[in-house]
Amino acid sequence: MLILKKLCWVLIFIFSGTINALQIGDKAPNFVAQSTKGEINFHEWSENKWTILFSHPGDFTPVCTTELAELAFLQPEFKKRKTKIITLSTDSLNDHLEWVSHINSYKNKIRTNKKGTDLNYPIVSDKILKIATTYGMYHPKAEPSEGVFGNSNKSTIRSVFIIDPDNTIQTILSYPKHIGRNFNEIIRIIDALQLAKKYDIATPANWEKEKQVIVPTYTPSEDIKEKYNVDNFTVYQDYLRTIDDPSKGKSIKSLTTKKEKWINFDFLPEFKFKNEKAKSKRLRKQIDK
Repeated sequence: MLILKKLCWVLIFIFSGTINALQIGDKAPNFVAQSTKGEINFHEWSENKWTILFSHPGDFTPVCTTELAELAFLQPEFKKRKTKIITLSTDSLNDHLEWVSHINSYKNKIRTNKKGTDLNYPIVSDKILKIATTYGMYHPKAEPSEGVFGNSNKSTIRSVFIIDPDNTIQTILSYPKHIGRNFNEIIRIIDALQLAKKYDIATPANWEKEKQVIVPTYTPSEDIKEKYNVDNFTVYQDYLRTIDDPSKGKSIKSLTTKKEKWINFDFLPEFKFKNEKAKSKRLRKQIDK
């Protein structure tokens, strides 16, 4: 009987951990916590804007100091994108407040353009790891796990949660304790997510702002001109079509390789797109649905 009870507890632990693991598409859990900007109710504080929640292993540690300094420097960039930023660790509120001056000091030594970049985002105190556990930020086996990289007993890894205005998680990133995050990549993801949400597009590998984007397979070819306000699109495969950045208005015909095929609607007035059969069996199945 005792063995059966133990087995039940093990199964409950395993499955509860699996069920509660946050995924892309889940609603970001709300929390109320103390921060360097006072008490914060996360969902109310986010004000239905894009939000990025960061965790860091520990205050007064070298990698974390460089990260929060870079995040402070990039505050104007996040503001342009109407995106709010918030960080947390398991350190005390007093430690957070004392550490802020160290972060600003480091930032001012490595950056020349410092106007409006002093740290002004909240740093949350999560001493009992309630938020960290809910968001899956706490990984006690992550290495290195002690010394200047954070407290070995209760520190978080470098997690990133990008959350949309509906409080839906759109991106989850995890970095080990001794590797600093690439904040240019995080800004690139925000740009891609916002563009995709506004214009119903996807972005290709290594996409950068103002570069070509991908038209979804469910968008018929004959609808592209009106939907995206473009004159041309490139066909690589029947399921892979690209257009210029739709946020820039009318596209300008660019150089193409022999493998690319440009379609200009003005020169094909009698072409019946609805009668065109997709070559890809997978795409035909999607269209038939």
